[in-house]
Amino acid sequence: MGQNRPVISPVLGDMNYDYAACLSRFLLEQQARQNHIALLFDSSVHGLRQLFPAKSRFDLIDFFKGRTNLEDQVLELAPKQHLLAAKHGLDVLSQNPEQATALLGKLHRLPVTCDVYYATLSYEATRLAAHFAPTSDWFWVVQPTANSVTRVFQAIRTSSGVDENCRHRVIVAGVRGMDEADHVFSNLLETTSSFLSRPLQYAGHMPVLEVGKPLNQISREMITAGRRIAKLICSLDEHALAE
Repeated sequence: MGQNRPVISPVLGDMNYDYAACLSRFLLEQQARQNHIALLFDSSVHGLRQLFPAKSRFDLIDFFKGRTNLEDQVLELAPKQHLLAAKHGLDVLSQNPEQATALLGKLHRLPVTCDVYYATLSYEATRLAAHFAPTSDWFWVVQPTANSVTRVFQAIRTSSGVDENCRHRVIVAGVRGMDEADHVFSNLLETTSSFLSRPLQYAGHMPVLEVGKPLNQISREMITAGRRIAKLICSLDEHALAE
């Protein structure tokens, strides 16, 4: 998609909740609608791992330890939509982000040639996100809690020294409505304005998602919200590429 090097767009969230994985699932779906092949490295605790057959639940860590090839771990969720479980592998990589090149350099070996890559990462994995996607879009899935907002603020402040050209897009998840989402985003926008050269951009909100509930059993409200956000994000991506 016009990139000179592989880019894995980070979807940063609280990995003990499934909001980042849920959003990423809709991103894969929307990319397929736009005739793009996409793959997600998912590091959430529950997330999309439930969709793997029990006998083939590999993790990215198995690739780094030489137990399996990267191409043997990819699951096709639907046409043009692919998943690779990566909780343990990305956790280790977050502690050694310079090793990201070992993964980026092997993406050409995948069984499909992908146009887009995503990875769900914890808020604190900013150094890894910077290796994955310098000068690119970062997606922050923030919840309306003091813990989540504080962690996101601190992570954005840390990441601001990496590259001023990154575009930080915020999705507020687990809210009762637009007013609550606007309040959370407005506070983050105000508190980060002093150190971000490019202000935060709002990308939508998601309703409450029950922890650990299979993502193929989500509510109609969540489906509507997730598809709306994914469509917006992917249209912004297309616009950025055309610039």
